[in-house]
Amino acid sequence: MQNTEVGDFREFATELAKIAIAVVSGNRADLQVEVKRDGSPVTGVDVAVETALRARIESEYPDHGILGEELPERNPDAEWCWVIDPIDGTSQFAAGLPNYGSLIALCRRGMPQLGIICQPDTEDIFIGVSGLGTWRNGVSVQTARTAALSETNLCISDPDAFDDAIRPGMRRLRAVAGWTLYEGGCLSFGALAAGRIGVSIYGSNLENFDICALVPVVEGAGGIITDWRGVALTIESRGEIVASANRELHDAALSLLNGGQYQDDG
Repeated sequence: MQNTEVGDFREFATELAKIAIAVVSGNRADLQVEVKRDGSPVTGVDVAVETALRARIESEYPDHGILGEELPERNPDAEWCWVIDPIDGTSQFAAGLPNYGSLIALCRRGMPQLGIICQPDTEDIFIGVSGLGTWRNGVSVQTARTAALSETNLCISDPDAFDDAIRPGMRRLRAVAGWTLYEGGCLSFGALAAGRIGVSIYGSNLENFDICALVPVVEGAGGIITDWRGVALTIESRGEIVASANRELHDAALSLLNGGQYQDDG
């Protein structure tokens, strides 16, 4: 299939985002928090969102695979595979904070082709389609063109997600950036796609369901997103990632993250 056919999933993706919004809205009372074996929190809303999304996908595309954070995988080696994080930022959600979202991705042969970031409280929906573009609530968005790190902002995820091996790179980048924001979560990648953030970095605690949806959203808007070594992200990716509004910012960020120096050529 070509990217134009990937684009055929855009309407269905919008439907999935609206399902996630409706389920969160209808289940806000179910906020009892449990701790999973890996130490991460989960609520009944997480499970309800993923269950609803899976049911709709299975009904429309029974031959597609599904990987989700809360429920067992289904046909994960299928050519087309959906990757779901029903509530990305469960700790914030359970605390009543708005910096959380639902992440849905469609991968083809392991490569993210379509991504959804939606925020149920505001009903904002970002949809990115590989090679075609990124839209916020149906309106096309583009990343910023600022090429100097010193003239843009940096968003950093939870500082506890940075282990001793990668913390120095984060500090070098923070020292150069114009100003720094913290714990924007998945919404920071939507803001980057919309031209509001220059660079966003995440530490080592990411799984594939945290990552896949972000890739088409950032790339469709003109941005760059890779791991900290500059390697492209796939359905197998785990660990730290960096997204930037453009190639100049990305190259500078990668250099600092990996021990280099920053030189403003502007």
